[in-house]
Amino acid sequence: MEQKSRPNVLIVDDELGPRESLGMILKPSFNIYTSEDGKQALQIIRNKSVDIVTLDLKMPIMSGEEVLKLIKEYDPTIEVVIITGYGTLKSAVEAIKYNVFDYILKPFNVSDILSTVKRCLERREMSLRVKNFLTEVEKERKSPIKMYKHISHFLNNVDEFYHPAKSEGYLEFVKVLVSTLESNDPHVKGHSERVNYYATLMAEGLGLSQADTRDLQTSAYLHDIGKVGMSIKNGSLDENEGAEMKKHPRKGAQLVSTLKLSKEVIAGIEYHHERMDGEGYPAGMRGDEIPLFARIIAIADRYNNLTVGKLHKPTMNKNEALLDLKRNAGSQFDTELVDIFEKELRKK
Repeated sequence: MEQKSRPNVLIVDDELGPRESLGMILKPSFNIYTSEDGKQALQIIRNKSVDIVTLDLKMPIMSGEEVLKLIKEYDPTIEVVIITGYGTLKSAVEAIKYNVFDYILKPFNVSDILSTVKRCLERREMSLRVKNFLTEVEKERKSPIKMYKHISHFLNNVDEFYHPAKSEGYLEFVKVLVSTLESNDPHVKGHSERVNYYATLMAEGLGLSQADTRDLQTSAYLHDIGKVGMSIKNGSLDENEGAEMKKHPRKGAQLVSTLKLSKEVIAGIEYHHERMDGEGYPAGMRGDEIPLFARIIAIADRYNNLTVGKLHKPTMNKNEALLDLKRNAGSQFDTELVDIFEKELRKK
């Protein structure tokens, strides 16, 4: 009989061994459901209050990517952990698109699974609180100024919703906030998560410390938060709209100024549209005057826009997008960082 005081975990894997192993690991602390295919998993989700899904990618009947998509369409607050022996860059990016909590390759170990599921539950609780708050904010969507003030007030009082002592800094809170904001707009859904992924590749290539990488990730997640309340049309912006859009880096920096963030994090947000030739905005910085995080995010943001596609532009494949970055290296982007990004991306 289900113990309602315990969280519910659904294990989805077509192989009996992994299902039983995960079940044994998690059973002492969770109510466990299992499924050998995606169709059955979706039926369980509709009939039970599922908190977390562990999901294999390579399955018969329905692929893991398709199951993931349908889970998130049904309830975006259900947390999903990919546990698979079959991983590619394409599947990782697809997982990012749908805000997967973690991506674990088989064979896994007990401590990793327990730690991941525990953190997963913390994010679900946080996600539900943020979602409830943003439901109220959404009522002000017709008034961008009021909406902006609501978000600003929320950030000023963030400790009421999130306690940094529970994990490392504000990174998890930032992930939840941004993914919830982006989920309301299909054109930008998953954008900041993907920018974070590509920025992290450059951090690995540069050999940044764990603390610096975490700060870079926070900056990448928040780089477009200044667009809150802005209306983005399906097409090119006119002159006035373009001028307003160019204010978003500085607005974003102002919006998060009350959080306990380093100056490097805020600089990454404020200056990610600067150019190496000094023709960017908002400050017209040139070359190494542009903070490192901003130079990294500029490349990650551009690559994502090229490969996912902006509202009025077609998508490019990996090679076409990398060629575009190399053509603009030195003028728009840091040449050394473009080379590092290409090297790291080709490893995936």
